Amino acid sequence: MYNNLNQKLSELQSGNYLIKVTSIGDKRPNKYYSREYFVTIKYTVTDLNNIKRKFGVIVPGMGAKPIELNVERELHPTNYFTWESFDEVLFDRLSRTQKSINEEGYYPKDRDTGRVVVK
Repeated sequence: MYNNLNQKLSELQSGNYLIKVTSIGDKRPNKYYSREYFVTIKYTVTDLNNIKRKFGVIVPGMGAKPIELNVERELHPTNYFTWESFDEVLFDRLSRTQKSINEEGYYPKDRDTGRVVVK
């Protein structure tokens, strides 16, 4: 199921960093609202230029430290609604995350010299 999704994400060609979905969990219904359910989506972020690299860029909304590459992460928010197409909403959320990593991400700079520090 995620091969098609991963293919669509790679066809976006939004930059160096690519998101790959590694697992999609089962649908869990919300016990308070019948039209909402939760799904756990796990993904990894890889650098296409250097696959063995461990740290990437600093991305607003993902913490103050550089993101870890090739490590499973969980997609948030996990809620979906019954009137929406699950595949379309999931692709939209993943593509927005991938675009924000590639467009808004920046490399950390040394405080003293102001030069980019690549780890």
